[in-house]
Amino acid sequence: MENNAGEAVGDISTNDCDPRVGHLHYGLSVARAYRRKGYASEAILLVLRCYFQELRYQKATITFYSFNEATIALHNGPGFQLEGRIRRAVFTRGQYFDELLVGMTAEEFAEKHALTFSLPAKEVRGI
Repeated sequence: MENNAGEAVGDISTNDCDPRVGHLHYGLSVARAYRRKGYASEAILLVLRCYFQELRYQKATITFYSFNEATIALHNGPGFQLEGRIRRAVFTRGQYFDELLVGMTAEEFAEKHALTFSLPAKEVRGI
């Protein structure tokens, strides 16, 4: 990810993508100086639009730890749903934390972000 000045502000990458079933995972990091400026939200929406609309994937799943409140808030915005919780999955900062599993389907994304998966009628007639 880059800002308008061409400076690297972070990274988003997909992994464990399965085109046969249409399922993807992604990882995201943003440099501390650029957090809470919208870069992560924009990157997530771009990746999801590409995979759901262009590549016809049907599901995105992400995992993170329950102490990461910023990531929890970041994924509530686009409309991810909590699908699972692995209790006491990691020990850090002197205590145990859960691992959270969140997901979103292509239909949920389209509904929340007003996407259509077909060409508008006027473009179809011109083909």
